[in-house]
Order: sequence, then structure tokens, then C-alpha cells
Amino acid sequence: MKKNIIAMAVAAAVAAPAAAMADTTLYGKIHASYDFWGGDNADDSDYSLASNSSRIGIKGKEEISDNLSLIYQWEQGIDWGGDAGSGIGGNTRNTFVGFTGGWGTVIAGRHDTPMKLVGRKYDLFGDTVAGARSITKGLSANAAVDGETAGFDERIDNVVAYATPDLAGFQAMGAYISNWSGDDQTAATRINNEYDAYSISAGYEIAGFSIDGAYEVHNMADPAVVGMTDEESAYRVGAGYEIGGFKLVGLYQSISDVGFVSGADVDMWGAGAAYSFGKSTIKGQYYAADDVDGVDDSDGELWSVGYDYKMSKQTKVYAVYGSMESGANANYELGYGTGHGERAYYDGDGNDSNAFSVGVIHKF
Repeated sequence: MKKNIIAMAVAAAVAAPAAAMADTTLYGKIHASYDFWGGDNADDSDYSLASNSSRIGIKGKEEISDNLSLIYQWEQGIDWGGDAGSGIGGNTRNTFVGFTGGWGTVIAGRHDTPMKLVGRKYDLFGDTVAGARSITKGLSANAAVDGETAGFDERIDNVVAYATPDLAGFQAMGAYISNWSGDDQTAATRINNEYDAYSISAGYEIAGFSIDGAYEVHNMADPAVVGMTDEESAYRVGAGYEIGGFKLVGLYQSISDVGFVSGADVDMWGAGAAYSFGKSTIKGQYYAADDVDGVDDSDGELWSVGYDYKMSKQTKVYAVYGSMESGANANYELGYGTGHGERAYYDGDGNDSNAFSVGVIHKF
């Protein structure tokens, strides 16, 4: 579960200077790719440059006492030659202020939900065109089920979260979101917690084995539409094992009342494997979503294969191929909601989409 705390653990781990003054670090990630799209897209042969969750940020820590430190982080998406924005103009990423110590970490701000962090931990193709979030986010139904959903792989404002310290391999995290809807609702509903949510996770790691679980609920004001409900929820369980150069991962997820449509339940699952040798890694992954209850032909399948080559400690290049098959009454789209940047136009009629992508990732 150590990796699940991501931004909080990274910020908390920044070494305090001897004089106990605030220590601030500039960091970032460049992730650019060139994508060749096929399948049922606009012209069956679209290609473009994409900026895949490229970012820049500052993070820091000030030691206040032996068991209490202030931590902070600001992280902003940046465009690296695609069309996601203009320079430093992308979405605000994990940005928060908080405190940490031997008792754990508490933050307030904008942050990935614990549910999302569990999913990212077991996705071998995160932020690429073949990432699993195009399935697990929960956009799995026809127009009637699309609804007002925050999705289940979200980075959300109005977060207050607590993460336990590492307890002999066990860690847990809980977050309360006072309003997940943002400007999607009127001013009257954005201040009274009628669109709140909570997300919790727990996990354990030992001797190369890891297991994590998460549960998340989104609430909304009482709907006036027949067949709608005031709550949607989901849980997911992921597990992994690493030995030598081999890595195996798997994840199961179940969503109830997706899009706040009563009875619209859907199950999803996936598995992947990777093998690293020298500076190279080969990997493959498969994810599938069943039909939404009551909606025929609303299933989806995602196949992903890839090759990574580590050029240095901070830089790697890769090649990835992803193929999405979407049911006639579903709207699964390759690369949608995955952290990948630009994508080709998709007709949305339940057809297939695929893409081949080559990219470079550099961290600083």
C-alpha cells in the first residue's frame, strides 16, 4: 500500500533541513507520445502528438516539532506539444496542504481519491493510450445511464483525507469530498453537501505480494426523474505479485447504480503481466466490463501490449498498442479518461477503436 499514498507520502518524505526551515522542491514529468489511430475513428487513420499528464509542481515540508511537520504541494498539468492546453495551462493536479507525523498524514485540497489510487497501482499502462481507466472509470452505458456521475477514477476538489503510517506493511486511507459536482450544479447546491462523497482504501504488502481494496460512494440531491437514485457506489479489489523480473497484477470492480440510474449495475475485471530484463520490459494487459444490468450489448473489452526501454534512471521510451471493443449500446472509447492527452474522433456507435503509440517519459 506504500505506493497508494503517492503525493502525500512523497511530500512527507522530503527531508527537513537542519535549521528546521521549510524545504521546497521543484519537480515534474514530461510524457509526450505520437499516436496512430485506427478502427472506427474519423478517417480510420488519424495521428497526432499527445501530452500525457505531463506536469510541473512544487512540494515541501517544514518540521514543527519532533512528531509534527507541515507539508504542502502544488502540481499543475502542462502541455508538451499536443493540444491539451497552452504551456502551463492544464488542469490542477494534486494540490494540498496538510500535516504529517508518526501518527499518519492529513491533507486538505485537491487529490486523487483512495479508490483511484488502488486502480492506478494495478494498471500497467497508466497515462498511456491503452490505460485501464477507459474501462474502470464507469462510463459503461448508453445515454440513459451516462447520467451525472463523477466517475470512479477521479481527482476531485474539496477533499479532506487521512492516511495511516506504514504499519508493518499495512496502510489505509480515507477521504471525504464535501462536493464532487463543482460547477456542474447550481450555486444553491454547491454549498450544502448534497453532492458529497467518501472514499476509503486499505492494503497490505509483504514479500513481493500486495493486496488492496477500496470502496467509494457518491451522493446527490433527491432526483426528480423516475428511475434515478440519489447514490452510486463501487468497490474494487486489486492484487499483485513480483518475483525476479516477473510482475503479475489483477483487479476486480463492481459498480452499483452507475450514473445514478437505479438497478444499473456493472462488473469489471482485468489482469496483466510484465517481465523486465536488463533495461527492457515487455507487458500485456486485458480488461473487460460486463453488460450493465438491463442494457444489452453494453459490454467492453480492452487489450493492451507494450514495450518499455529504460534509457537512464529518469528517462524511458516505450511503444504501446491498445484495442477497445465496445458493445452497440456502450460508449467505451480507447484513451478516454485515462490521463492520455489528445485522441481521435470516435463515432460512439458501439464500434471498435485502436491505436499504436510511441512515447518518451522523463522525470525531474
